Amino acid sequence: MNSFTLLEAMNGIREDAILHARQLLENKEERKMRSTKTLWRTLLIAAVLVSLFSVTAYATAQFQMRGRTGGRGESFAAHFGELSVDWPGEYVFEFDGPAECQEVQFKTTWAPNEDYWFPEDWAEDWTQLVEGRELYNEELQVYQAACVVDVMYAPQFTDGGAMILKGFTPDEMTRETWGDVEVYKFEATATHAFDAAQTVFPVGNFVILFHPEQGWIIGVRGYDSMENIEGIARGLEIRQTDRVIKSSDFENPYDFCDIYIG
Repeated sequence: MNSFTLLEAMNGIREDAILHARQLLENKEERKMRSTKTLWRTLLIAAVLVSLFSVTAYATAQFQMRGRTGGRGESFAAHFGELSVDWPGEYVFEFDGPAECQEVQFKTTWAPNEDYWFPEDWAEDWTQLVEGRELYNEELQVYQAACVVDVMYAPQFTDGGAMILKGFTPDEMTRETWGDVEVYKFEATATHAFDAAQTVFPVGNFVILFHPEQGWIIGVRGYDSMENIEGIARGLEIRQTDRVIKSSDFENPYDFCDIYIG
């Protein structure tokens, strides 16, 4: 328990309670001075501990994220009006926490080159979605999504839902902490081939940012290099808006964090 933590906890103790306790202690006989000091110190520490435990209880009431491999034959029902579709998932991110959080927007401050984003004006202001220009793979003679960045919210998934990695099998994930944000970095191999012979399965790069207190998730992923994908993620500026996001805002308790275009 350092001094800053102690002082912050004491801010939650009512001043009149402290003064009253001190007055009671000062009325004791002089010969009991030593025991009085001990009692005063005990009361103060007890009050601080109560405050600290209250802070801890509040923190554990926020959002938690956990990941697992999708089960064999497991699928997730998504509804689009009267249409219902069962989607498989190679990897599943599940969440616990409240049913609402604040909306956020982001702004990109770094890209590998000046004309990286398309349309360019999407990346010039606060937004919830940007996409990079497609990369041309000369070997396969196909265009691939360089990068896509978008926002999702944990309340969509907290009532039995999930954020699903579909169409990609992830390699080993690394977890880092950037300030208050949990960061999950990994490569993932596409489950669909990109060539007519069905022999080439491209590898995408993923950086998923999750704020456990504020409840937002920002996915940065694409077929660009991991160096560029991480550079874009580190350069994001993020701000909260006045809008409250609720679990009831979403038609489906599932969404996807794969690489897409459009």
